[in-house]
Amino acid sequence: MEEKRSKEYNFGVLVLGSVLVGVGLLLLVANIIPYLGVAKLWPLFMLIPAAVLVAVYIQDRGKLAAVILPVIILVFYCGYFLWLNFTTWHYAATTWPNFLIGPGLGFLGLYFAARKWEFLIPSIILLMLAAIFYAAIIENTMIVGILFIAIGLLFILKPLILAFTKKKNEAIE
Repeated sequence: MEEKRSKEYNFGVLVLGSVLVGVGLLLLVANIIPYLGVAKLWPLFMLIPAAVLVAVYIQDRGKLAAVILPVIILVFYCGYFLWLNFTTWHYAATTWPNFLIGPGLGFLGLYFAARKWEFLIPSIILLMLAAIFYAAIIENTMIVGILFIAIGLLFILKPLILAFTKKKNEAIE
């Protein structure tokens, strides 16, 4: 038991040290290359809690699947905000559906980590809403129509697929 605590402590210290080194490197780069100042790179600080949550997930050997949701959201918004910082924040006026995509991808990741159907429903709702809004922004609904058909078929065929795999598994046994 003492050995397990020692390994957990060492892992936590390793993650904390890595995060501190990363922050230090970020601040050094900001001082060396003025264009890459903290004003541009601040979204990278969102990766600090993401790294800590990944460490918790790894340490618990994947038992705590709920940490997947905030990790995916933080990483997605880190990338989105970095892109906005290096292009122009005027694009936020047309890319605002990304604020639905972040949690949608988070729930999707949680679904894959926990394998619970109830996490797939909010993911599909958020991602489909984002697709509808993007279709309205670009004035093209063909892709969204195809997505709706595909998702609808998934819901319709899910009971049939489950029944088929159950019969197949029974036949094998």
